[in-house]
Amino acid sequence: MRRVTSLPPARADDPQWVRREPLAGDASTRRYFRLTDRHGATAILAEYPADAAATLARDLEVTAWLADRGLRLPAVLGQDLGAGRVVLEDLGAADAEAVLRAAPPAERERLAARLLAPLEVLATQPTASLPGWNRPLDAVRLRWELAGFELHFVRHRRGVAPSPALVRFLDDLADEVASHPQRICHRDYHLNNLYLVATGEVAVIDAQDALLGPDAYDAVSLLEERAMPELLAEGERERLRVAWALRTAAATGWERRWPRVRAQRALKVLGTFARLEAAGRTDYTHWMGSLAAQLAAAADGLALPGAVVDLLLDWDG
Repeated sequence: MRRVTSLPPARADDPQWVRREPLAGDASTRRYFRLTDRHGATAILAEYPADAAATLARDLEVTAWLADRGLRLPAVLGQDLGAGRVVLEDLGAADAEAVLRAAPPAERERLAARLLAPLEVLATQPTASLPGWNRPLDAVRLRWELAGFELHFVRHRRGVAPSPALVRFLDDLADEVASHPQRICHRDYHLNNLYLVATGEVAVIDAQDALLGPDAYDAVSLLEERAMPELLAEGERERLRVAWALRTAAATGWERRWPRVRAQRALKVLGTFARLEAAGRTDYTHWMGSLAAQLAAAADGLALPGAVVDLLLDWDG
């Protein structure tokens, strides 16, 4: 794909880009568009808020750093920091979820195993080498994430005041997960941020939040969240957990750490989904109900207290 040195206006009537189609955005304030030129070539335009030039510059630094270390990311084709816009390589319309859904069930585990490759790349990077763009997932930040579960899911979505026992459980969970071995994490490593590209590589998007966190954090996100439990049976996902541990040389005891990370991430995600739903993003209601049901079903293995299980079961999701 031809690399450009400056960002075109990207209007519908621009001589280079003849079509501009809005894409479903993520949970951030960025907006995305697919651009098409007169020859049918496409690219992705990301637009940041008007006052976010510094954020865009930081995001480009993070992704360049990761790309230099072997992570396959969309190529930057043009940028205009002042306007808060960047044109990126288009990885296609079919993310990893779409690919797995279209595949015969017998092929899905093999395809999903390929998605572990970027985690191998991240696992080889010394933690001290990561610049301090983003605060690590230490106990304070992990507990801050869980505060979203208290506020948005428990108080607002359920209309219940968090009990002292629930607060203590969340405090202890954040402290425990913060004590796990650390790695460089993508932080939002799920099927909809991954692409199986024609070269055979696994490309990753939304990598700007990379930080230090618990070693199982990204793998838990991939194998336990969004559509993955619908697409792969428990036995298949268990084999992939073991494959992840072997391929990334996970420290001894990862089997005990895994459910604690899963609990922390899932409760944090429920809070995020509840916040987005309250803001009008009803597409997150399905994911919230699905995740709550999965957590309740796995409550014993995750060591969730009864107060949490009641909140997961007794709601109208």
